[in-house]
Amino acid sequence: MLATNSRIPAGRIGAEDDFAKYRDVVADIFAHHRRTTVAGTNEAGCSCGGPWPCRDEMLAAELLDWI
Repeated sequence: MLATNSRIPAGRIGAEDDFAKYRDVVADIFAHHRRTTVAGTNEAGCSCGGPWPCRDEMLAAELLDWI
């Protein structure tokens, strides 16, 4: 989970708060990354401009499995 260190809100401590930290990260990712259709093709893309699923979307899915 080292990839999320820069995304974890400061000021939370303890095991129970770890889950809240990651939920905030997942919510932030889902707020900014959505599946879209690439113009002129039938391929799926991410609203960030990357292929679907993008790296951040994969991270969010992994975190949801963990929490």
